[in-house]
Amino acid sequence: MIMAKLSAPELAAQLLAPHFTRENPPVSIPSDPLVDTTMQVTLDQIRPYQLNPRLSTNPQYEAIKSSIRQRGLDQPPSITRRPGEEHFIIRNGGNTRLEILNELWQETGDERFHRILCLFRPWTPRGEILALTGHLAENELRGHLSYIERSQGVEQARQLYEKECGYALNQRELAERLTADGYPVDQPAISRMGDTLQYLLPAIPEALYAGLGRPQIRKLLAL
Repeated sequence: MIMAKLSAPELAAQLLAPHFTRENPPVSIPSDPLVDTTMQVTLDQIRPYQLNPRLSTNPQYEAIKSSIRQRGLDQPPSITRRPGEEHFIIRNGGNTRLEILNELWQETGDERFHRILCLFRPWTPRGEILALTGHLAENELRGHLSYIERSQGVEQARQLYEKECGYALNQRELAERLTADGYPVDQPAISRMGDTLQYLLPAIPEALYAGLGRPQIRKLLAL
């Protein structure tokens, strides 16, 4: 078959036409596991929990760092991930350990501080509340939260619960919900925490953040 001879303009048009390209199918990103799963992650993949009630440095920071340096990470934190987010977050306690691991990795370059085995726990519709109450409970067990940090954490939890249920909670209802989610606290304690935030925090913030304890706070509130 004899092909017709192309004219100069037709030949130029074909030479200038865009190249044929084959579009690659989009790369699918594996979804997170639907059940609790052990997985190995690097520090680059994890971020601290943003609503962590701890605002001050853990008083046991240097002791924990020394232990991890010598022994490695005996208790890796559990992690989770909000839908649509790139990074994992600490689920229920472990922000201090994450900070220490980042420091040791920068200081030593030792891969055992950079790549860790964690328990991944799936995010649920109640993920934010469970993460916050988990951090409260973990710090309560270790006794490392100051009274003002604990009070502000409970206030954050109240706001999340009210967003979840759609109405304002009284102190008894808040205590019941916190207890059901693994952070047992009674109504009188919630009352004192609320009074601390309302009356004492505006007046003596430095003393509270410096670690003013419950006995002194109870005496001040009684006045």
